[in-house]
Amino acid sequence: MTTISFSSVPPLPERGEDASANAGYASIATQEKDLPSLGDYIGAAEAMAVLKVRPQTLYAYVSRGWICSVAQPGQKEKLYRRIDVDRLRKRSQARSGHGAVAASAMDWGEPILATSITEITPQGPRYRGRLAADLVNSGESFEAVAELLWTGQLPPEPPRWSVRRQETALLALTQAMSTSNPRSNVLEVFAIVVLMLGLNQGSTEQRLARNSTLSAAREIIQAMVSCCGFIGPTQCYRPMQRGETILEALTRSLGMVATAENIDALRALLILLADHELPPGTLSARIVASAGGSLQSCLASAFCATSGIEVGRMYERVQDFLGHWKSRAALMRRAHERLSQGLDVPGFHHPLYPDGDPRAAQLLDMVRGRRTQTRESRAIFGFLDEMRTRLGQHPRQELALVMLTRAIELPAQAAPALFALARLAGWVAHVREQHANGSLLRPRAKFVP
Repeated sequence: MTTISFSSVPPLPERGEDASANAGYASIATQEKDLPSLGDYIGAAEAMAVLKVRPQTLYAYVSRGWICSVAQPGQKEKLYRRIDVDRLRKRSQARSGHGAVAASAMDWGEPILATSITEITPQGPRYRGRLAADLVNSGESFEAVAELLWTGQLPPEPPRWSVRRQETALLALTQAMSTSNPRSNVLEVFAIVVLMLGLNQGSTEQRLARNSTLSAAREIIQAMVSCCGFIGPTQCYRPMQRGETILEALTRSLGMVATAENIDALRALLILLADHELPPGTLSARIVASAGGSLQSCLASAFCATSGIEVGRMYERVQDFLGHWKSRAALMRRAHERLSQGLDVPGFHHPLYPDGDPRAAQLLDMVRGRRTQTRESRAIFGFLDEMRTRLGQHPRQELALVMLTRAIELPAQAAPALFALARLAGWVAHVREQHANGSLLRPRAKFVP
């Protein structure tokens, strides 16, 4: 059993090291207010004022990876990532009592749940004690990794999931969806289809009593693969065929060229993104599970939580940034322009991986190693190298997934769809774990007039 940990907790300055760090705190209500959202980055003076530290302490926080800093073109002063500063400020309030610790825990703070599913390490996520990167390198199938997450056991042979015949009501629903622009709202489509699958299985009480989570999970994943047909060339629901694997059916739904290189890239991204402890979608699934929700209701809530601009729509922001700048120099100019405005560069800096997201590195290595490279991809890789060497900025998995889907020549909507499809494996594991735990997740709110 491991504890879900969002990042390492920095030690507070000792008395005498920085007297201002221990003085002048206002009421807890004032302490718990977030920094005004005026930009993604702030200057050194503001960062030190917020943290009540001296320059040496601020620089130490940066060197330890607790605060991300970026250089400004032509200036000596660096900018500091606002959410990192605010997160560190909240942690320094731990000495104010339990309430402050609990408040900070909801924002990449202290661990709040115990789990035996996934541990975040500098090498990336570790599923039930097995590094996701190693599972990719050893050639495991997505189905096998899903079973590992669900049961704790890696099947000795790649499992072959039986494909159930689609219900008439589900086919009618997906046909009706074809007229409502499902390609642009694929995560909401996923949520609707999952709920429909639940309605066909009886009441919530009946579904819970049946204790058939794993067979329902396999059916749901197969239905989501079929939904990927909405973003493929046919733009319609493509039911899985008997005997198909997830990769085979997904390749057909997306209209992807079925080369070994493409299929292996698809397998890698599904495994690397299968779980990542407690992001919004996973937390939503666990909350619904704690309230006695069915698997279908839990997963629908996870899809809805993931559909927002800070998670699923992040891929659109990365696509938009990369799509308008066709050279390394142009991308760097745009990055510097955003940073000078105090704005983040989409697709960079993951709080859990200050030295770089290993999932992104593995996926980008696959893109770099492809037999054919476009002029655009070479420009983007030059940009990534310069962002790392000059600004200390590392790409996140969102940027890597966008690059990979472009290399495979998939539509832009494929990135969030594939992320959510991969994450289904982890969500199911968390729902099972929360059901077994039996506790109700019901945090308290602090009233602030």
